[in-house]
Amino acid sequence: MHVSRNTRPSRPIIYLLLLAAGAFAAGCSTANTSGGGGTSVNHVLPSGGSVPGWTIPSGGSLHASAATNEYVSNGTLDSCTQCHGADLSGGISKVSCFGNPVGCHHGTIAAWATPQVHGVWAKKAPGDGSFFACQICHGKTFSGGGAQTACSTCHTVDAPHPPKPWLSSTGFTHTNTNPANAPVCALCHYPGSTNNPAGHPATPASAGTPPGCFNNTLCHGAVGAPHPLGNPAWYTTPPAAQPHGDAAKATPGATTGFDYCQNCHGTGTTSPANFGGGSSSVSCYTCHAVNAPHAPAPWRASAGSTYTHTSTDTANAPVCQQCHFPGSPNNPAGQPATPAPPGTPPGCFNNTLCHGAGAGAPHPVPYNDASHYTVTAAAFPASCSACHDVSAPTVKPGPACQTCHVSASPLTSLNCTSCHAAPPDSGAPAGAAYPNIAGAHATHIALNSAGTPIACDTCHSGLGAGTLNHYNRANNVPGENALRVPPGDVALLATYNAKTVPFSFDNTALSCSNVSCHGGQATPNWQTGTLNVNTQCTSCHVFGTSLGNPQYNSPYSGRHNINSSHRTCTNCHNTTTLAPNHFTTLSTTTMEGPASATIGGTGTSIPAGGYIPATGSCNPSCHGTETW
Repeated sequence: MHVSRNTRPSRPIIYLLLLAAGAFAAGCSTANTSGGGGTSVNHVLPSGGSVPGWTIPSGGSLHASAATNEYVSNGTLDSCTQCHGADLSGGISKVSCFGNPVGCHHGTIAAWATPQVHGVWAKKAPGDGSFFACQICHGKTFSGGGAQTACSTCHTVDAPHPPKPWLSSTGFTHTNTNPANAPVCALCHYPGSTNNPAGHPATPASAGTPPGCFNNTLCHGAVGAPHPLGNPAWYTTPPAAQPHGDAAKATPGATTGFDYCQNCHGTGTTSPANFGGGSSSVSCYTCHAVNAPHAPAPWRASAGSTYTHTSTDTANAPVCQQCHFPGSPNNPAGQPATPAPPGTPPGCFNNTLCHGAGAGAPHPVPYNDASHYTVTAAAFPASCSACHDVSAPTVKPGPACQTCHVSASPLTSLNCTSCHAAPPDSGAPAGAAYPNIAGAHATHIALNSAGTPIACDTCHSGLGAGTLNHYNRANNVPGENALRVPPGDVALLATYNAKTVPFSFDNTALSCSNVSCHGGQATPNWQTGTLNVNTQCTSCHVFGTSLGNPQYNSPYSGRHNINSSHRTCTNCHNTTTLAPNHFTTLSTTTMEGPASATIGGTGTSIPAGGYIPATGSCNPSCHGTETW
């Protein structure tokens, strides 16, 4: 009896301990319970540990995606707080969500404070990052929350992003934020909000419309895509080169590249997720007629297609690889069947895309190299013809030579003559077609002399054969049209700058300004203008004081300013004696003639020999002998 009296009181305590243990197990040990997004939330195994992969601190962590998905779906973290406490600082689990033990969350991730790390993560879709995940620790308004760290501490504004404008091709941008973050953005940005730029929606969408980027619930209206809608010039004018195609094929950036298009038109690794509509609900397939953001095959101008992929920036390769890869039915016959080694980044010529490391281009692309420009007719069959034909049509993978060399084969018409006459003077009609526009080439080249050396580089400095600028402007495929500048870019040698300001060229008016040999004056139109140097002196020589017109050839000396007859050049200067030296020393700032040697004779008011250089005197018909 003594023993039984001593043991009975202890049984209720044991039962309570077992009940508490059972309650903990019921709340924290059902590892198969699903939370928001279908991800396992209650993660503690009967042994007391967590399910495998639960506590990985960086991307791909089960507990991070589970918590975020539950927060997005329910607006709470009940499955977490029942064990980790209402403030997630430990609770009955004694495990804080804020870095205790060391290694939890992002505290140990290198360079986390830089925008290139945490900013990229925050802009991802929920489950792999997102603004929602930031809210869990930093509070719904990002003012601190359980982490007791406000985002404004670094961002300097009460928002989880830098100060506006938050749209830049070189700095920060919101355009690559996953649209699933829209509900968080809508906390501050909505129609009529002071946080929305002028011209954005003032009238909200109908009640119940979920926050979205382009449906009048945020900054952008139903027609407020980051490009024109309903504008044929943007995307509905095939087969001409289109702005949206050129933008998509450009170097990936804030508003360019295939991945930029995917932000709104859909992402994924298989069709129709790729460009199938996305948050914009506008599929690229409707216009392109194939499940891809490009025209149907062949997508190569040299194969007879209007379109070409050869001008696509190679940095877009990761998006292309989503459909095109070794062995894919989307790759033409003869392309790589064996992929590159694991870890090889997507590239155009390394067996990760259509072109193999051996079968791809055996030269740089773009091929701006001396070995390109010196290929001979004898070397072409062995070195180039496997991929290139001289002229279209062709079914070979590389562009035809005459894609760029538009006038003739570069194997027979050597140097400049495969595109230009020398000087440019022919075409259809004569001299009027880029890149062989005649204009005033012949007139200027005729001035060539020891004192006035004239060559292509004189007026097209840095744009000649062998330069990347020349290569880009010669490339005649549609996607490169933005680099071609008909009738041609002009860059004058600094030798020919006017005295006061540097040279400039107006590609619309087709005229040069601030050129020393034209007295700093705007020249006539290169193609249609005319200039009679014997009668139109003031087109280059403009009279003025040393301050009013301080150009190298301003007629400011002696008694030029005495009356208007002294400012009529041919009253004194004989155009016949002027001609031999007038344009022979244009590369210097003085006329070595000298000008005094042109005074008097036929056509002037001073008889031959009527000017005496030693005394500077003359006896014109308009007055008696005077000293200049």
